[in-house]
Amino acid sequence: MTARLRDVRRFVYEQILATSAVPSAADVARALSLEIRDAEEAFRSLADARMLVLRPGTTAIWMAMPFSSVQTPFTVVSDGRAYSAACAWDAFGAAAVLDADARIFTTCADCGGAIERKISGDTLHDPRGVVHVALPARRWWDDIGFT
Repeated sequence: MTARLRDVRRFVYEQILATSAVPSAADVARALSLEIRDAEEAFRSLADARMLVLRPGTTAIWMAMPFSSVQTPFTVVSDGRAYSAACAWDAFGAAAVLDADARIFTTCADCGGAIERKISGDTLHDPRGVVHVALPARRWWDDIGFT
């Protein structure tokens, strides 16, 4: 990975952690003194390396795993900020990345009931539940948006 790609990736994650929002290519270009086209090319390169997922047909970030740029059924709240996780698996990953107490909110796919899980001091306080993964891991990138 080039230094530019590393800097772009680092900035994307720093912004997500600080603001709970995914930066645009223009945001990255402004912050790193790049041309917008260079930031967009960095996004494409990072997506080709499966380090980001772009919205189909654009250079806008859809997912910077474990975070999503669009609201999802998996919300992680920590330090007064709400983050959307790409899936249930990523919700726990987001809590780990945040390295702070967190609450994960979703709904049960079976009954529609509310589910909340609290994590504090690296401890999941209620480990009950099942996470259903629709596809085996080897097929996730066949259609990462569906997965």
